Amino acid sequence: MREDMFKVIVERPRTGRSWASKSKLRYDKCEGRQRVSGHRLVSEYSGNVKHLNENLAPLKRYLHKQVGRRWNDVFSEICKHLDTGSTVKMHVREHLDDFILRKVRRAEDGTLVATNRWGSEEKVIDCWVDLYVDPSDGTIKLTRKLCQKFGAIYARDRWKINRQAQRAETRPIKQISTLVWYVQLMGIWYEFQLSQTPTDRCGHTLRGDALHQSLQTKDWCYNERWVVVNKRQLSGKILKKHGLTNAPTGAKETNYA
Repeated sequence: MREDMFKVIVERPRTGRSWASKSKLRYDKCEGRQRVSGHRLVSEYSGNVKHLNENLAPLKRYLHKQVGRRWNDVFSEICKHLDTGSTVKMHVREHLDDFILRKVRRAEDGTLVATNRWGSEEKVIDCWVDLYVDPSDGTIKLTRKLCQKFGAIYARDRWKINRQAQRAETRPIKQISTLVWYVQLMGIWYEFQLSQTPTDRCGHTLRGDALHQSLQTKDWCYNERWVVVNKRQLSGKILKKHGLTNAPTGAKETNYA
């Protein structure tokens, strides 16, 4: 580890420096001139104070390069350059748990269980952290490879797959061509044919959720650039072709045309 690692990590200016009020000016209006500080300052005035803005990428890259080494040796090297005599250096050491699971044990069923930075336990294959310390030999290993070994999907990839599936299921708008869109209103899918490319009042192109909201709230009626030329409900054949389904019958749709 480079000796100036802590300087590299905290080299960014603190966020909020341009709008945070001076510490001497933070007074509670309800309590006269009594100054607000401590826990109340963080909780009540968090939008008007400075915050740390660390660049943790160098620390993450360093840890990933240590895969295969014993954690005790790596940690000794880290402690050599990030000692406990500096508050900044101690703060950098606290971020180690963001990138590596250090407290790992083997459960009775043989699975690896890790204690995260908040004190709760969970299986290593269910953690988002990329690295972990194998309790068998004390070396640093990749969580992704452990998931591959047990035929599991890495937690980060699992979240992405579920997120994409959720968006595909719940996204209420689908573009067919430049001027034709399939839009779901009140649970029913319709085909909207537009006069030209939809834009907002500033001339920015409307897509996705922004266009759906415009059609749903009838904002397009007040737009001089484009209008809805035609609107019709999709047939069951078209719904099946595009993998779409209507909501249960009984939902009323808003009249836009």
